[in-house]
Amino acid sequence: MELDLLDKKIMYELDLNARASVTQIAKKVRASKETVNFRIKRLLKESYIKGFYAVFNTAKLGYFYYKTFVKFHRTTPEIENKIIEYIKNQKNCAYFGSCEGPYDLIFLLMVKNAKQFKEFLIEFKEKFGDYILEKEVHTVLTTHRLNEKFLFAGKTSKHSFYQDEIRQYPIDDIDAKIMQILSTEARISLIDLGNKINIDSKVVKYRIKKLEKEGVIIAYVSAPNFDKLGLQFIQINFNLKNNKTASSIIEFFDKTNKCLYALELLGKYDLTIEIHVENDKVLREIIENFKQQFVDQYNDYDIFNMYKEHLVVWLPIA
Repeated sequence: MELDLLDKKIMYELDLNARASVTQIAKKVRASKETVNFRIKRLLKESYIKGFYAVFNTAKLGYFYYKTFVKFHRTTPEIENKIIEYIKNQKNCAYFGSCEGPYDLIFLLMVKNAKQFKEFLIEFKEKFGDYILEKEVHTVLTTHRLNEKFLFAGKTSKHSFYQDEIRQYPIDDIDAKIMQILSTEARISLIDLGNKINIDSKVVKYRIKKLEKEGVIIAYVSAPNFDKLGLQFIQINFNLKNNKTASSIIEFFDKTNKCLYALELLGKYDLTIEIHVENDKVLREIIENFKQQFVDQYNDYDIFNMYKEHLVVWLPIA
């Protein structure tokens, strides 16, 4: 199956708002409801889209992220697999990937405080310290989620949340259950969601609207299958001369229509840019253009080929 223009437009709209109804999407792409409904089901069946998820401002829930880079030392495949399984099994792990580049693993842990992360590090080093040559820990300050423009170059939509503004929004068991479901099933109907947690759909609707209004839920997006789309996942981590240039660098990469996430960090690196490119040639062209435009605004950068994602769970809380 090859994607046509209508498929690409539908994927673009689903990423702008994954909870948009078929009727709403049909109006945007100028097609019938029946056609759009069929196309969405086909995109899922053919695995061009892996699913839909809500984007949460975890700072509103009292959490923040630590991003850690790990480089192996004197390991075997068996030892590496043990390390990978250990990290995957951390209940507060939000993202975990293997990469080619200066480091071998990159993962994000979502924690309430530094003590919680320190406890993880102590145990991690006790178990695997002999096999870790180097690690770099970063605090995530700001997360920017851009929209998918890989296939259809529409307008930019950017959702940002700031991890340095931790404010506990009071949630109860019902809110927690709703968010947990929306974190993996963003297109679920209000009725089906209500049935799953034995709550009336009107109550579910009210709770979701309140979470949106309070800025706890900031977007509903899609999870494209980059392998199926023939795109390489590249992460570029920058050490900047001045952090004030981060916004202009993010804007530059957004205009390539390849960028999906950007993270502002506190640590060795100041900025992470995540892009999805067709091949090394496209990547080189982007990097060369970047260097021409920003030659005096960065100290260094490292490029990582994220060849395997072990875990992506954007709300790793019970």
